[in-house]
Amino acid sequence: MVGVLISMKFAMLRNSPRGMRLLGWLVGALLVAATWAGAVTAAEAVRAEVIALLLLMWLVGAALGPVTMSGAGVLRPEYFALLPLDRRKLAVGLLVSTFPGVASGYVLLAAAVIAVPAAAGGQALLAVPVAILGATLTWVLALTLSRVVYALLGAAMRTRLGVEISAMQFGLIIGSMLAGWIVVAQAFATIPELLQGGVGTQVAGVLAWLPSSWALNAASAAGAGEGLAVLGWLGLLLVAVVVLVVLAMMLLRTEVDGGTARRRRRPAGSRVLTGRPVLPQSATGAVLGKELRQWWRDPWRSLELRSSIWAGITIGVFALTAPWGRDFAPLAGLVVAFMVALGGCNLYGQDGTALWMTIVGRREDTVRADVRGRQLATILLFALPALAVSALFTLITGSAWVWALVAAMLPALFGVASGVSVLLSAIGVSPGVDPRRRVGPNDAGGDLSLQAQVAMWGTTLLVAPTVAAIVLSLTGVLGTPGQPPWWAVLVGVLNGVVAFWLLGKAAIAYLDRRLTTVFSQIRYRRFDGDDSGLLAGFAQASQKAEDQARAAKEKERRAKVGARNVVD
Repeated sequence: MVGVLISMKFAMLRNSPRGMRLLGWLVGALLVAATWAGAVTAAEAVRAEVIALLLLMWLVGAALGPVTMSGAGVLRPEYFALLPLDRRKLAVGLLVSTFPGVASGYVLLAAAVIAVPAAAGGQALLAVPVAILGATLTWVLALTLSRVVYALLGAAMRTRLGVEISAMQFGLIIGSMLAGWIVVAQAFATIPELLQGGVGTQVAGVLAWLPSSWALNAASAAGAGEGLAVLGWLGLLLVAVVVLVVLAMMLLRTEVDGGTARRRRRPAGSRVLTGRPVLPQSATGAVLGKELRQWWRDPWRSLELRSSIWAGITIGVFALTAPWGRDFAPLAGLVVAFMVALGGCNLYGQDGTALWMTIVGRREDTVRADVRGRQLATILLFALPALAVSALFTLITGSAWVWALVAAMLPALFGVASGVSVLLSAIGVSPGVDPRRRVGPNDAGGDLSLQAQVAMWGTTLLVAPTVAAIVLSLTGVLGTPGQPPWWAVLVGVLNGVVAFWLLGKAAIAYLDRRLTTVFSQIRYRRFDGDDSGLLAGFAQASQKAEDQARAAKEKERRAKVGARNVVD
């Protein structure tokens, strides 16, 4: 069974995107080379501290790697839930299948760096074998921990906690793409100091007691001739490995029902909009209430909202790492507002065929209420997190002068982004998996590459008046140089209101004429409306881009199947 499971794992890896695999191999090789280079070039007095830090980084990376890469090549217990297999043997096979592979080989090579200080010591003949044994146990510890973490998060994904964890990952990825260069620059600047001065006595003491350093401690004790200490550290490491293996065996046991359970109470948050009415008793108020519920309950919408918050927090933390960027950390709240345009650029596609209810119940003001209700819902949901993120980093940095910039930019961004998102979601609708057929938060997205680009650059362009007002104020062209641009708040509010109104009006005009066309794109994946006008041209372009992406995926799948048939 173990051999079959390993073959299945490699089959999954072969069917993953080739470019991503090659990139992962290249990055892994560079990280292994950097680890050995750091261990060899570090000053002898602090070499153990540097290696302990590197081993901790590898342990964390190995544990979170499959989660960050969406578990490519990871076999899940639920795949085998209905098969007549011995559950204990299956759990053993799933755990063992984690070890063969290029990524696990990189972890083993990185753990073998323990042999560098062992070989340089006085009793190398004893220390090196201990280092090799310890590196092997550390390797087993890291990969078993990886399996445990992945299984735990897989169970958590059935809950709102799982969505929050996924949102943290997406937020980290988005924040790294936008501002990760800050951390990279700071890391490169501190590497020479780290290699010569180490991490400090207190940090080194903490690292020494972490499981990632136990094999290094055993090798150091062997070099010093302390036999009991060697047995103690290796025994402690072996106990940790056994505990993790037992835990992994428990988590990898399959459940016939998939681990699901019938809900016995109403979803959390459903009582917020019930009871005493707080929303307008109108068509717009009804859409607003429906949108607020959907942003809270729909896993994909919830993921978009929380990812925006975590992206802002990530960028704020990155700014804190640089001395010159610390004062700008409170601007991280603007990232949350900016993400409205990206997170909401496919609202109608996420609704799926439920749009038919809007068509059959359409009245004179239905489209206007639908568009305005969606705009207001996004602003209400994102405004408080954006303010909270800016307030958090303002308290941390004490940069109260940034409040003028935040007060000017937030209204402009929310007005523009809410208008851009609803307009793009109408003219560039991208059908994913229909809501009634979704099983996870990642099932709702189609091909949104064109829409995301237009949303990003369009929002940036349309808030230019507010940015110009702030720049003119800070430079002294208008107002007092160096003073907070409070008068620019008026420009920002005006910018946001005008964009909110005009972009929403454009969406209303488009949907008034082509509401059934949008439904046809969602239901039948084709554009069969009037092809005249700029907006209709963009709708056709987005539909063509999605058709081409789907055709390319199908062509790649057929090529892989053909290649396997030739080999067989």
